[in-house]
Order: sequence, then structure tokens, then C-alpha cells
Amino acid sequence: MNETRKIRILIADDFKSLRDVIRLYLERASSMEVVGEAPELDQAVARARELQPDVIIMNDYLPPVDSALAAALFEEQGIPAAILAISMSVEPDLIRRSLEKGVNGFIHKDEIDTVLVDAIQSIHRGERYLSPKARVAYGSAQDQE
Repeated sequence: MNETRKIRILIADDFKSLRDVIRLYLERASSMEVVGEAPELDQAVARARELQPDVIIMNDYLPPVDSALAAALFEEQGIPAAILAISMSVEPDLIRRSLEKGVNGFIHKDEIDTVLVDAIQSIHRGERYLSPKARVAYGSAQDQE
């Protein structure tokens, strides 16, 4: 029997309730498995080293830094996972800086129920992913430059 390996996911967010919601959505996706969780950056780095996830889903602010600085730290530490940032606000400057520092995708928390699985699959394939709200915010900022 030839089974495809599941996408291994680490959830890093300081709110346990959001980690629980994300876990529930991902448990429905047969191609994915949550291998760990972390409430802050130091623990996320340690768990990522230990568990070797394919994808890290992280809050746009993972204490004590934002997603741009966290992504740079993951890269500096040699952690090759694709990174999906989630945010309550889609600020164009944070999206831009995050993408420049190695974040592979960015979604608004209100869109988790509709785009999370597609976003993970996209960044796991090496593609960049911006949710509809993130795309609008980022695109309108690009138009103004």
C-alpha cells in the first residue's frame, strides 16, 4: 500500500483557544497532522527543532516578536519549515516584511475556516499564499507605491 506522508504541522500561537480551533480544522484534513504546539517563540523554535514540522502556523505576533523577526530566527536556526502567519489585522507593512524575511503565507484569522487547508497545501508545495483579505490589503499598498 502506497500512502502519501501527511504534512506535519506545528501550531505556534499565544492563545490556546486559537491553537485548539486550528487543531480542530486540521484534524478534518486527512493529509495533515498536528505534531506539536507552542505558546511563544522560544518554545516554537525548540519544538520545531525536535519535531521537524513541514509547516509552522504562527501568530503574526509570537511573543516577544512579530512574524517577520520570528521567520528570520527560524531561518537562522536552520529550521526549513514553511511558515504561515495568521493575523487579526492585515497590515501591509507587516505582510511585506514577513514575506521578505521568509514567511510563505499570510492569512486573516477570520478566514481560517475557509482558507487554512488550501494555504497549508500551497506553502507546502513551495508557493506563496495570501488569503483574500491579506491580498487586498497587500495589493492596495503595492498600488500606492
